[in-house]
Amino acid sequence: MKKGFARNTTNLGRDGGVGRRELLGAALTLGLAAAARGVASAAELPPAPAESGAGHEGLLKGEAGFHARTPMVLPFAEIFGFLSHDQLEANYLAYRRDFDRLVVSERMLPTIPHDAAHGNDYGMMRRQQIEAANSVLLHELYFRNLAVKPMKPSADVLDNLKRQMGSFESWRADFVECARIAPDWAILEYDPYDGRWHNLPASEEDAGGWVGGNPLLVCDVASHAYVLNYHERAKYVARFMEHIDWNAVAERYRAVARH
Repeated sequence: MKKGFARNTTNLGRDGGVGRRELLGAALTLGLAAAARGVASAAELPPAPAESGAGHEGLLKGEAGFHARTPMVLPFAEIFGFLSHDQLEANYLAYRRDFDRLVVSERMLPTIPHDAAHGNDYGMMRRQQIEAANSVLLHELYFRNLAVKPMKPSADVLDNLKRQMGSFESWRADFVECARIAPDWAILEYDPYDGRWHNLPASEEDAGGWVGGNPLLVCDVASHAYVLNYHERAKYVARFMEHIDWNAVAERYRAVARH
């Protein structure tokens, strides 16, 4: 099994940034005519604005991907008996497309005048930023909570599932049902406002889930995540439940829990 798989899926610049063709192409496919306004090269666009806080304080500090706005590398090229190389690559391509959409939106936002004449352009870019960011982050959480071999949850995780969901079995049944009905994502989240764990089905548009919630476990149920290996989503989800990295779930909860 090969680790560190990351095929060059786009014509990225040598510094890992988005090239001129990808920058303009991605923006224009959204119908944003303003993207071509005076832009001769990607270098002319300003960097994404620092919107809030200090970046070094993020929960994902030190990890490539969403936090640093550099594409993550897949932890493994295939998971024998669960996801093939081609299947993981297809999902990684979907991740990279949304990663580029996120970078484009953040590069374009400072170039759009804040006035009524450009309100639609600004709104489109803000919506793209949110949707792409949710997709990028959830893809990364999904890839990183996959286990190469079946593993069991720790005693701490089982204790939390028992307190939150009644039992591991009842949690599992409900999570599988969320995965069955979800448009794109099934998520186990911790909500620091009510101190509870929640299962939820989510689409790309509402992937934020519970406001302020912290994803502990993410299952990608969009067709690009499984269709090359499974004709039925139910079979894919059943295999996913056997390949959860429960250590990742526990670490995520420890990082956000308020005791």
